[in-house]
Amino acid sequence: MRHNAGDSWTQDTISCAQRGVKGWQVGDRVHTSESPISDDLGQLLRHWRERLDHRRITGVDASRRRLKPGLTQAEVAHLTGVAESWYRQLEGNRPRPVSEDFLQRLAMTLRLDEAERVILFQLALGRTPPPTGPSPDPCADANMQAVLDALLPHPAYLSNLWWDILAHNQPQEDWFPWLPYERNLMRFAFLFPEAREQLVNWRNDWAAPFLAQIRYAIAMHPGSEELLRLRDDILACNKDARELWADNKALVHPDGDVRRFRLPYHQGEEVRVQIMAFAPLRNQNLRAVVLLRV
Repeated sequence: MRHNAGDSWTQDTISCAQRGVKGWQVGDRVHTSESPISDDLGQLLRHWRERLDHRRITGVDASRRRLKPGLTQAEVAHLTGVAESWYRQLEGNRPRPVSEDFLQRLAMTLRLDEAERVILFQLALGRTPPPTGPSPDPCADANMQAVLDALLPHPAYLSNLWWDILAHNQPQEDWFPWLPYERNLMRFAFLFPEAREQLVNWRNDWAAPFLAQIRYAIAMHPGSEELLRLRDDILACNKDARELWADNKALVHPDGDVRRFRLPYHQGEEVRVQIMAFAPLRNQNLRAVVLLRV
């Protein structure tokens, strides 16, 4: 596992989380620094962490001899983008500043089901989590779902102007099990540390063109609050994104480009895919994307 508790990703995530005086803020969500942490939370976090099969988690050293099953505290901290000492205190039921975004990353890292995700939010924040899916779109209907399903065995999905995934087929979820926890493609790519392990050559092949796409989308739709919020959240929480944004590049879509993944679904084997995109005529702001293995 490539992990350094003082790396730029961890420090940048923490600094993003600590914006604001009385609490910490990610996007337009502010949370107080003293969360109503339940005494049960630490026990559950340890249970969820120790039941995981480390061989199925990208970014974790599967060759290292382990005295206990599951992931270590250091590995969970690395995969959620926080310092190991910070996460250790959270498992110890010592009050920690937690945000919805962090809890979403934690739920994905620990592979929680929906009932467990609800418990995590209730114990950590005292309330239920936000819905996992984006607002429905009339174009993401049964007919479009049938098209996506007809593209098996290739992963395929439908996304809106700001990259919320509105519909997808089963291979898409098999390849990318983060979908139940984060339905926005760009937020996963920039705000989840796992993305750097799964998207091969992350900076040049993924982050740079993704930001160029966001720039183009904002230029074409300057009044979109969702696009502006997406840009601001990414730039606030990712130092590499801020550096790449300064290049001022723009891109419509990498249609036909070949990219590489390294996913748990393929046991860490590097997979090359060609990205093919098209738009339904009834709403050309949507993108239907198919991943063709090459």
